Amino acid sequence: MTAWNSTFKTPGQPLKRSPMTRRSSRKTATKQERNYMSAQADAGCILCRFLGLGDTPAEIHHLRDGVGSGQRNSNLLTIPLCPEHHRGNTGFHGMGRRAFEREYGVTEMDLWAMAQKQNPATLAGVPGLQSHLE
Repeated sequence: MTAWNSTFKTPGQPLKRSPMTRRSSRKTATKQERNYMSAQADAGCILCRFLGLGDTPAEIHHLRDGVGSGQRNSNLLTIPLCPEHHRGNTGFHGMGRRAFEREYGVTEMDLWAMAQKQNPATLAGVPGLQSHLE
């Protein structure tokens, strides 16, 4: 009777080892997603417009609603924020979500809905996105 070999290797030969391949957990943005985020950034900071400060250059902020720490939401769930309202001391990442919502009286989802309604061109070419607004 032959003993069962749990490693599926040739008897008497060392186990073959190969480096473990790792895949990035973040997917690269599709062309539609890049176009969508570019159109949003071109529209300017949604919070500055809400506060009556006019159009200011924006960068993209991925909504934190419904994702864990260290994770990023879909590229379609983004809002345009100026550097100060995004990363600055009075911004989302500088203050934290609760303080940000208390300070400005709006949630990320409120800002997302405002951005979609103010710039419907960002919806063009993104199938299924319109259903989020209805």
